[in-house]
Amino acid sequence: MTNATRYDWAHAAPSDALMRSTWITWAVIASLVATACLTLIAGLLLSRRARRKPFNLYLAFLTVPDALFSGMCAMTCSMSAAAGRYYSSAMCEWQSWYVMFGFTANMWMNLVVARHLHDMLRTLQAGRRYDPPTCCRVCVEATVVYTYASVLSSLTLLPEKMPWSPPIREDAIGGVACVPVEYSLVSTLFFWLIFVPLMIGIPIVYIGWVCHDVHKYGMLPSSGRSRFLALYFLRLVFVFVGMWLPVVILIFGVAMNNYWLSFMGGTWSHLQGFVSVGVSLTKPDVKRAVLSFVMCRSCNEDDGMRRLRSNDATTVQIDHSMARRSSGGESLRIACMISDTLQGSQVQEDRQDDDGKRQFKERYQDREHDAQEGSAHQLSEGRQQLEERFQDHETDMQDPIGTFEGSFQDEVIGVQDSMNNVDVDLAQSPEQPPY
Repeated sequence: MTNATRYDWAHAAPSDALMRSTWITWAVIASLVATACLTLIAGLLLSRRARRKPFNLYLAFLTVPDALFSGMCAMTCSMSAAAGRYYSSAMCEWQSWYVMFGFTANMWMNLVVARHLHDMLRTLQAGRRYDPPTCCRVCVEATVVYTYASVLSSLTLLPEKMPWSPPIREDAIGGVACVPVEYSLVSTLFFWLIFVPLMIGIPIVYIGWVCHDVHKYGMLPSSGRSRFLALYFLRLVFVFVGMWLPVVILIFGVAMNNYWLSFMGGTWSHLQGFVSVGVSLTKPDVKRAVLSFVMCRSCNEDDGMRRLRSNDATTVQIDHSMARRSSGGESLRIACMISDTLQGSQVQEDRQDDDGKRQFKERYQDREHDAQEGSAHQLSEGRQQLEERFQDHETDMQDPIGTFEGSFQDEVIGVQDSMNNVDVDLAQSPEQPPY
């Protein structure tokens, strides 16, 4: 194939064993990347605190195309590896669609984030207050971007005989992965002058201009949360652009003449998802939300545990105070029971909203009040019994002679009664004869 054109090289495939090894490698890498992306998305969306922040929603929408791209590629490569050949022509059309959707949606979502960052920095530099976009606006913008990416990715699905059908078709580059490819001079001009700019060209140019403008006018704050947020998302933008641009060059530019460049481009496109997830986790609230999801904890449990530890000293003081006021072991047991209930229920209450936390506080106060009333009631009863006993002893001590005379008279009366009974018995008995 020394006289083969670049269009012919696009259809050339290596041995079946090499293609199968490629599919298995891509399936493993894509599965891991898809799992990481889905974990990040789930952690952000399930965290009430994290999803309230608009820029965290942007981060979730930035990760969705990566998750779709890697997840679908893992499925496609697994099916092809099991079959020992590329699975089907229908699968080729589907793979071309989701690959282009991932490329396009990623780049245009980065454009949207870069625009909001530029607006924020310019507003703060002017000394005005910046109002971040609402969550509703974030969802609308993401929907528009996804719709645009879907339409652009569907151009290869239009029938060739359609009047306005673009000169571009999907094909398996190197026999392993289907993407839109050019097949003639007209197709090449359309691909590089129209299709590629609409896919990634416009976003790259705009993001480059934003970075230049921020650097030229010194918009980046010297400190504060705005600086951290700007640097955080600028790093993400650099990761997306710095990793997607080589992918486009390797796959669509030079890989048509070299199988291994095509393999490197496909592998690099998936590794981009890993790097993006790693950079995303450098934001503290994002990391906390993802760890909470992975460890099957509530989204706010980490904050709740910190509040619980800070309140432990107060709880112990309350328990000891109640124990000192108690008159017996029962009140101490009640105090310990309330303490255990507080410590066992604190984490559960932290999983609820602010209303639930207030209800827990009121319930704890009611239990403490009941325990105090029970202790006070026991003290009152004990004090009353002690006072009655003390009064009885005090009365006896005040009149000891009267108490003794009363007891002596009772004894005398008892003896007299006994003597009277003896006299009566003697009077009733018969007389004895004299001896």
